[in-house]
Amino acid sequence: MHLDDISWMILERLQQDARASYREIAEDVGLSPPAVAERMRKLERAGVIKGYRAELDFEALGLPLVAIIRVTAPTTEAIAAVPRLADELPEVLECHRVTGAESHVLRAVVRSPAHLEELIGRLLEVGAATLTNIITSSPKAKTLVTREAAEHFAT
Repeated sequence: MHLDDISWMILERLQQDARASYREIAEDVGLSPPAVAERMRKLERAGVIKGYRAELDFEALGLPLVAIIRVTAPTTEAIAAVPRLADELPEVLECHRVTGAESHVLRAVVRSPAHLEELIGRLLEVGAATLTNIITSSPKAKTLVTREAAEHFAT
């Protein structure tokens, strides 16, 4: 799908605030609210917009530790088991199959070091080895995907 300047402006605005109303976005991009709504529907149908999400404060939810868990699954069975297990574990926010020495990278939230130890123990049960880091701060936690960035990487 070809994205023009207005579509990119809408996408950037939604990344900043997914709850922005059609009216607010329309004011920002110079269209009418119905025109913005139609563009957003087209972007959704094309799969450019996959969804709208709330950003949560994990610490306020009693889950103050965020961990990156690099998993090495040594067998085909273990490689297949890791994402199935990740789906069962509510602490696991993301599970990515990756290249390199590890087979998967997980991002998880836990309430304590003991809780993290339990989570890692579950991963070890499927025959995976782990290397874990606790995130202490996130100076750049969220980046907007802009037209300039997309064009820069496309060339």
